Amino acid sequence: MNSTVKHFGRMLAVCGALSFAFGTAQANPQYKPQFSGKVTSAIDPKTGDLKVCFKEIGLNNKSVTYTAKASVVASYACRNNGGNCPKGQQTTVKETVSASATYAPNKYTNSVSACITLKVPKLSKNPCPGKMDLVLQSVSWSHITLADVTNKVGPVDAHPSKQSANFGVCPAK
Repeated sequence: MNSTVKHFGRMLAVCGALSFAFGTAQANPQYKPQFSGKVTSAIDPKTGDLKVCFKEIGLNNKSVTYTAKASVVASYACRNNGGNCPKGQQTTVKETVSASATYAPNKYTNSVSACITLKVPKLSKNPCPGKMDLVLQSVSWSHITLADVTNKVGPVDAHPSKQSANFGVCPAK
């Protein structure tokens, strides 16, 4: 074999090895993580908790961590055995809450479709006198966002990014 062919063969082997070494370290251009459609939010009518739902496409085969975040104002009332809520027996909690979850992408679609639930903050102690029950009267969520922490996508606003619910646990007077 002549020296030109040997030299060409060695160069091809070196280039192939370098291409493999550096090529695998780079991101695959087909993977461009992004949320598909709108990130949505909805209040659970029984608990007041907030579900933030999404679909993200362009993922590789590695697990992805997401964080949902929102500001919440929860109003609680004390309800007596007659189903009434005496005036002056209300408590309001204002907090920023977040929840994270990790999902493995679907291996065929390279996507994740999921929901993360943000919980209404609970009071550590029941402030109601006597045998009154503490009940959630209303909840208001705002600044609702979702982020793909792993791939640094977002945060993006949920739709709607602000909503509230009144649970009607105390009769209007």
